[in-house]
Amino acid sequence: MRHRRVLVVVLVMLIGGAAVGLASVGADRIPSTARESGAQHHTLPALLYFALVTVLDTYLGWGAIPVLLGYRAARSAGWAAVTGGVFALVALAVYTAGSHLALMSDAREREALGLPPLPVPLVEPSVLDSAMGMVLSPLLPLAVAGAVLGALAGYHARRRPLLLLVLAAAAAVDLWRRADTPWLSVANGFPNVALVAVAVAVVAWTAAATLRGPRAVPRASSGEPV
Repeated sequence: MRHRRVLVVVLVMLIGGAAVGLASVGADRIPSTARESGAQHHTLPALLYFALVTVLDTYLGWGAIPVLLGYRAARSAGWAAVTGGVFALVALAVYTAGSHLALMSDAREREALGLPPLPVPLVEPSVLDSAMGMVLSPLLPLAVAGAVLGALAGYHARRRPLLLLVLAAAAAVDLWRRADTPWLSVANGFPNVALVAVAVAVVAWTAAATLRGPRAVPRASSGEPV
C-alpha cells in the first residue's frame, strides 16, 4: 500500500509536470488570430485546444498540482517541498525540450518552403544552447520557488486552511496579468472564465475546510517519504 501511494505521487509529479510543460509550448505557439477572435479563422476543436493549453499555462496551472500534492499526499514539510521542486523541474525540462523541437521544426519548414529570411534569422538551435538558455533564465528559480512554496502552503493548509487561498491568489494574479486579453475569444475568454470559476471554488473550499477544522497530518515513517 505504501509503495502504491509513492508510485501515485511520482506519477502525478511526472505526468503533471510533463503536461504543464507541453501545454506551455503549445500556448507559446497559439496564432494571434485565435487570441483575438478565432472563430472565423480556426475550427472549434482547434480553438478548444488553444483554450486548454492556455489554462494549463497560467499561474494556476503551474501551481495547482504542487499545492494539491502538499495538501493530499506529503507526509512532511520537507517532502512537500521536494514534490513541488521536482514537479517544476520536470515541467521546465519538458518545456525546454518542446521549445527546442518546435524551433527546429520551424527552421526546417522555412528552409523546405524556400521562404525569404526573417528580419531576425531563424536558425536551428543546438540542444546545448536551449538547455543553457533555460538554466540561465530567471524562469527557472521563479518556477521552482513558486512550486515549492505552493507545495508547502498545501501541506500546512491541513492545519491552517486559509493557506488554500494561495490557489485563488494565483488565479487572481493571472487574471490581472491577462487583463488586456479579449474575453469574447475562445482561446482567451474560456481560460479567463475558468480562472474566475476556480477562484470562487477555492474560496468555497477554504471556507468549508475552515469550518470543518484542521485535518490530521499523517506522520512519515521510516522509508516512507511521502
